[in-house]
Amino acid sequence: MNESTDPLCQVILFTAPHCAYCPGVSKIFNGLNEQGKLSSYEKFDLSIDSSLAEKYNIRSVPWFKINDLEFFGSHSASEIEYWVDHSHTNTGILRYIVESLDAGKLSHIENLIRTHPYWLPIALGIVSDLNSPIQARIGLAATLEGLAGEPVLNTILPQLETLIGDPDHRMRADACHYLGLLSSPKRIELLTSCLTDPHPEVRELAEDGLGGLTHAD
Repeated sequence: MNESTDPLCQVILFTAPHCAYCPGVSKIFNGLNEQGKLSSYEKFDLSIDSSLAEKYNIRSVPWFKINDLEFFGSHSASEIEYWVDHSHTNTGILRYIVESLDAGKLSHIENLIRTHPYWLPIALGIVSDLNSPIQARIGLAATLEGLAGEPVLNTILPQLETLIGDPDHRMRADACHYLGLLSSPKRIELLTSCLTDPHPEVRELAEDGLGGLTHAD
């Protein structure tokens, strides 16, 4: 997968009067825009454009969106500059997913994956990195389970096929669990191949996946 998904940097910023953090965040984006780092920049005052709060589901300000990534609250200049530079890259998207899941924002990530299916294979980087925060790993599992049987989930089949050959049995076990959630017929072949895995946890999850196949083939 290519590192860059979109070279543009489109920013929408919402502020409100009497917001303590809004002037600072606004100043950062104004400076980045003056430097030519933003391809488009829209700024709104919620006291004037209050109808937009419902459209963007804004509950507090400052609230801003950098390409497809949404943020709220105070952020430093270095944080904002990072997201401006990386919001369109796989590395940046993965970090955003990890941080959001680690913060318990499962429905937010699930909605974004439904809107941007190409995020799903990127999100699987959490599984392949054993140093990922435990809450992010748990959150990803819950998110994928929420998508069980949906066609979008089949986009991660190539990564799962690779993971069932990983030297680490934990990777293979996770792969078997997620294979059981897919609707692709190939999952049966891959799960069956794991029934002879040397590690009992992998064999057990492969059996569970095969035993719990309820999605149409």
